[in-house]
Amino acid sequence: MLWLLGWTLIAFPIARVQLAETAVANRASGKALLFDAGHARALASVATAVQLKGDQQQAMALARAALTREPLNVTAMRTLGLALEQTGDQAGANRIMSLAANQGWRDVALQLWLIKAYALKNDVHSALTRANALARTNHLPEITYPLFLASITDDQLRPALAQQMADRPLWRGNFFYRLLQLPADQMPYVAKLIAELAKIGSPINPQERAIYLTRLVQVGQGQTAYAYWLREQRSAGNNASPLAWDGGFEHVPAVGALGAPFEWQLTPESTGVAGIVPSPKQGKQLSVSPGSDYRGTLVSQTMALRPGRYRLAARVEGDAAATGLRWTIRCLPANVELALDTGPGDAQFGLATFAVPAGCTAQTLAIDMTTDGDDSGGNVAVDDVTLQKIG
Repeated sequence: MLWLLGWTLIAFPIARVQLAETAVANRASGKALLFDAGHARALASVATAVQLKGDQQQAMALARAALTREPLNVTAMRTLGLALEQTGDQAGANRIMSLAANQGWRDVALQLWLIKAYALKNDVHSALTRANALARTNHLPEITYPLFLASITDDQLRPALAQQMADRPLWRGNFFYRLLQLPADQMPYVAKLIAELAKIGSPINPQERAIYLTRLVQVGQGQTAYAYWLREQRSAGNNASPLAWDGGFEHVPAVGALGAPFEWQLTPESTGVAGIVPSPKQGKQLSVSPGSDYRGTLVSQTMALRPGRYRLAARVEGDAAATGLRWTIRCLPANVELALDTGPGDAQFGLATFAVPAGCTAQTLAIDMTTDGDDSGGNVAVDDVTLQKIG
């Protein structure tokens, strides 16, 4: 009986706290205070609402009451700091916000205040650290990513940014995708950031490299992109051709994988029509199956040929003309198609010549297909693609 009485005495306070917690979780802090007038999180939440309405004195009173119950409540500290700042007590605001800084890595408003404060003190490393904290929780990318992108152009900020990226936070991938929006004059700074990442032991991965090289090509810096890629291939011990790469289709990334632009890329739309298969003559080859109504590119790669005339050759088995296959070469970034002089009859797909004009800094080499689903041509295999400068 005494046990039952004791349980009854503690059950009510437990229920009261649970109700208050539930109210706070449901963003009903005012109701939470009805169950527990000293509930720290509820007091802090109400203090924030009051502070936002402009009643700084009441906000400070509520925040201090919350801190009396829970001294390390970040919301209460942040609200008190902002209220102190609004009432002219900057020194007091700095003190309380500095205390909150060590606890509130997930508090968005606190991080924004600290970013501003550190920037005003020219403490760029600390400012970027706080921006990193926001980005890691996927908060306010419209603020953090412009800050990151702006940092690459500053010799002091760029090493600090590289340090934040060193352990490969999740936002690093999105950051590289945003490089696709950068203008041409910003790309040399990206090269410096990439060099900085390599220096601290966090080099770019294949996906990041593909984005970087793709953007260089898009902004007319194809020769720079190709020189970077070629150096990387040679340092890895790959026998990279100075013209078309991987003529035997030995290193084609899987469909959907983001490879470097100078590697063959099978388009996702070509699934079921074209694929890389073992070659009976050893190695691999591109195999094209007729019978599908298909119009578009099957496979392509980017090149960086110098102005002049070139001969394109390939080993072809099957009726490429009946299957609707043709080579196309386009200048980048203008995407202007170059004229191909092809051989007669069955040789027209396996042999062609073309001229690269001055100012054409990069090109796409592609196999396109146009067919209405007629499978009379049978399968076609393409292998041993070569390019030779002839003039």
